[in-house]
Amino acid sequence: MELSLPLGLKKMVVNLNKWYYFRGMYKTLLLFILIITNPLFAQKDSIPAQKKEKAFAIVPLITSTPLMGVGFGLTTSYLYQGDKSQASKSQLNAGGQYTTTESYSVFATNNLWLRDNKFRLVTMLSYSGINNEFEEDGNDIEYNINTTLFSQLQMMRVYKNIYAGVPLYYKRITYRANNENGEDFIRENGIEDERTGGFGMAGSYDSRKNKYYPTNSLFITTRWDFFPEWLGAVQDYNKVIINARGYIDGFTREDVLAMQLYGEYASYYAPDAGLPAISGKSILRGFPQGQLKARYMTGGQAEYRYTIGQSRFRAVGFFGMVNLAGGSYGDGVNSRDDDGWYNAVGLGARYKLQQVTGVDIRLDFVRTSLNDYSVYLKLNQAF
Repeated sequence: MELSLPLGLKKMVVNLNKWYYFRGMYKTLLLFILIITNPLFAQKDSIPAQKKEKAFAIVPLITSTPLMGVGFGLTTSYLYQGDKSQASKSQLNAGGQYTTTESYSVFATNNLWLRDNKFRLVTMLSYSGINNEFEEDGNDIEYNINTTLFSQLQMMRVYKNIYAGVPLYYKRITYRANNENGEDFIRENGIEDERTGGFGMAGSYDSRKNKYYPTNSLFITTRWDFFPEWLGAVQDYNKVIINARGYIDGFTREDVLAMQLYGEYASYYAPDAGLPAISGKSILRGFPQGQLKARYMTGGQAEYRYTIGQSRFRAVGFFGMVNLAGGSYGDGVNSRDDDGWYNAVGLGARYKLQQVTGVDIRLDFVRTSLNDYSVYLKLNQAF
């Protein structure tokens, strides 16, 4: 059965009857959402009694990964009130980093809340030049990815905790081989430069009171994104993303058990740059972004956040798993073969940087199923 859509969108949607894997994973995600909306989550999230805290903070960025070497940089957290209403604190986060592989990135993200949280606007701009270096099948692969990304998510509350809105995107990605194996990797995986705009439809359920350190609450988002030829795509393609997060009390009311289930599913003609990729930005920390991709990605993770006495420190432990399936565009020559199961496990520490609002510095030590080890010192929770 063809999905009935307005004429202008029909070319961008594949026949969903062929998405057997997608449909199975989609049902799993919906089942998870039904489970975590039981009365266990009926308790209300809370915000500490208001008291003054510094609105501006500077935080060092430190990373150590097999892919990018050791990196150092700075990031900032500026908390401000978006208007005169009782909306949650907004956050402007900007920074940059440089690594021992001569990779660099600069970024700015603004998370704006307005009109008693009736409106939310998230704007992100980043520019990076990443020198990927990793081993695959005994070969040292080196290539560069130069990326410019811009996105804006505009959401409006339509009923109680339910929001609807529109995401907008622009991305420019170019690839350059740094050695012969890197050239082979780019060619064999059908990786091509991309300059594309996109738009979508988004919905969310958000019962968090504290947006930066939630407890006893749900945050579920769904998006259907379109990247048409008339905005630069080589061929029309689209993606469905479901991101369900639940937070409950741990063994004590000071602790939090955070859980996430994430699904990202791309249509047949999605280019390499448009494929779901395992990384800390999606579902699992510790994996080099861009190394492992497929058309369908489904995974989950859990993190226990233990508050150490009355101090500003927390200790955490986390574990997650992801399944990649569907290969990539081509089903043969110029297609990836990353399908399979992957996992990551780790320990970490948190420091309450702006504790009234709930902004933390996080230090994570991660081991992946590829036997890679990584260290991250960053701002805000992973999810």
